[in-house]
Amino acid sequence: MAALPEPGGRSALLRLTRLGLFLPVGGVIVAFFVFLALFPGVVAHYNPDLIYVGGKFEPPGGKFLLGTDEVGRDLFSRLVYGTRISLGMSLAVVVLGGAIGVLIGAVAGFVGGLVDELLMRLVDLFLSLPSFILAIAIAAVLGRSTTSVVIALVIVWWPGYARLIRGIVLSVKQRLHVESARAAGASPAYIVRRHILPFTYNQLNARLTQDMGYALVSVAGLSFLGLGAQPPSPEWGALLNSGRDYVVQAWWYPLFPGLAITVWTLGVSMLGNAISGLGDGDRGRG
Repeated sequence: MAALPEPGGRSALLRLTRLGLFLPVGGVIVAFFVFLALFPGVVAHYNPDLIYVGGKFEPPGGKFLLGTDEVGRDLFSRLVYGTRISLGMSLAVVVLGGAIGVLIGAVAGFVGGLVDELLMRLVDLFLSLPSFILAIAIAAVLGRSTTSVVIALVIVWWPGYARLIRGIVLSVKQRLHVESARAAGASPAYIVRRHILPFTYNQLNARLTQDMGYALVSVAGLSFLGLGAQPPSPEWGALLNSGRDYVVQAWWYPLFPGLAITVWTLGVSMLGNAISGLGDGDRGRG
């Protein structure tokens, strides 16, 4: 009778898959889009807002790699220049939401007591609400703009980080090195910064990386609904919104922005999974 595979061997195989496949593939995808965001002019040769570069609704190929839109603008150039806007907005959401969540979670976990109870009830309140619906409502109240979308998503994004960091802080603050620092007279802020937060980096890095994909989907979703970037902005969600009326006569118009969102989300998810695997391996060796 064949022997059953050992759990340790399965874990090693999963780790090898993460490092051998997810890390390089995800890293290449992320690096490619980051390059487009930083240096769009190197790849795209047309002004993304220039009208009548070509005939309207020219199909992909030849002079226009991804075709043209309803007024003859080069879709490839618009997609490339839109990378900076879409990635920039999603980065702002993740960084600001993560920073607020880390601060609140660290305070709640370290201080404990009534402070912890009040902050966690506030977190529970936000987590109990449909996040995307709440973001739509906030963005609609603030007005249609990229700033409104970022603010709306930050408001619904931070509670997840607060819950994550609080749980880690509650575990780490009972360890001997934290008690020793407290007995030596170190201030609470110093203890949290030097002796507790470093233990959150692995999980936090994986969460931040993966959330870059989810944040971009949310940004594009709100722009698709007309609440974010407004025409003639080449932001990916705005391109989808503009192209949905021309699906039949210009299939490439909504297709390529949708593919860009999908590939970016896949890339950061794979990279985040790989980073999470590295963190698991480090904890296992410890």
